[in-house]
Amino acid sequence: MAKTKWNILFATFVLSCLSLAALIVSLCTPYWVVSEAYQSQASRNSDIHYGLFGGSVTRKILLSPAYYDLTVICLYEENVCVYSCQKKEQLRESELLDMLNGRKPPECPLSSSRAESSTSSRNIASDSKVTSKSDFINAGMWLTTVIFLGTATAFAGAASSFSIINVLFNPIEPVFSVFGLYIWNGIVIGASLMSMIIWGILFGSQLSENISITDTLTPEAPYSSTGLASLGASYWILFLPLLFHGANIGLLLWRQYAINKEPPPTTIDVDKSDLTIIMY
Repeated sequence: MAKTKWNILFATFVLSCLSLAALIVSLCTPYWVVSEAYQSQASRNSDIHYGLFGGSVTRKILLSPAYYDLTVICLYEENVCVYSCQKKEQLRESELLDMLNGRKPPECPLSSSRAESSTSSRNIASDSKVTSKSDFINAGMWLTTVIFLGTATAFAGAASSFSIINVLFNPIEPVFSVFGLYIWNGIVIGASLMSMIIWGILFGSQLSENISITDTLTPEAPYSSTGLASLGASYWILFLPLLFHGANIGLLLWRQYAINKEPPPTTIDVDKSDLTIIMY
């Protein structure tokens, strides 16, 4: 039975490590949103994908596609975020302010890694559209998603660390013992679930209509992503931490059930009226 209890705790360590890897992949990869953008003068739709912090867009106006990097920029006083194509922080903020005020932003610089193979430049159509603040990403929802996902990542690391500590040692403090593992695993489940819910609401209410990049927000460039966007793999991978840490809690409950089923230790009753025990 002792070996079984050890194996269960080691299994929670393995699952926590897998969950931590999944959370890091979700946090760092640029596939939270995958979309296309339609433009009447383009030969084909543009391809766009981005994560919580950055991504890329491929414009296909001419035969040779043009590649641009995207980086998120937020103005919290305006409660807006956008995925900008500018490379410098100051230029990204200036671009966001231009779009908020209905002005044409600067040209997007080509991605340095693909500049040699891309010859097309930005083609601004003569049509125009009105950009409202509702077309931008809600900065509060974006920041809350990042905070919850960061929390889930941190506590997944804590869960894996304390799992291996309980395999090797027998901590006395409840928060470091097996009891604490319920807390760490529960926090990861709650934080991961909140990240998915908040980003899902943001996508359903805003990003499904406008993916909030320079192309779809510039008044003079009528790119449209309405009905072309979907949630990407970096978002859906968050189901794995829910599964892994849910399994961890199930394993811990099974371990406790096995401990409770163990027969009580044998006790020896001593007859204190027997005077022979005085000799010992």
